[in-house]
Amino acid sequence: MPKYFYQDEKKEKIKEALLTDRAKEWAESFINPKLPEERRQRNPKLNSAQLRKFHGEAKELEERAKNVDDFGKLRPLVKMLKAKVAYACPITGQERKIPEEFRKYIEEMVDNIEDAKDFKAFALCFESVVGFFYGQGGR
Repeated sequence: MPKYFYQDEKKEKIKEALLTDRAKEWAESFINPKLPEERRQRNPKLNSAQLRKFHGEAKELEERAKNVDDFGKLRPLVKMLKAKVAYACPITGQERKIPEEFRKYIEEMVDNIEDAKDFKAFALCFESVVGFFYGQGGR
């Protein structure tokens, strides 16, 4: 089974597109959500405060991962990012703080993290998305 973040089974070569083309596409979708008009009111653009919040959390986990011998101990906290993004982007009811596209991005990434190498690749990808977000005019 091919790995999500890597070109090879040994997880030594990160898929370049995740750090370039795909990262740019994701960032653009957070700035300009592509939804029908009736759904846009409930789907805000991602603001820099929310992006910094989630990126900061990922960076903190990345730092903790450097000091953990067994990634399995940290993995539940990584998986908990899905709960945090769900709270910020409820499917119904409350007002959303983040766009649906960002929720889907975090969920897709986290669903594909199985070990420390996957997490490292996710962290690099997220960093690239942040760069493109600001480079594309995200505020």
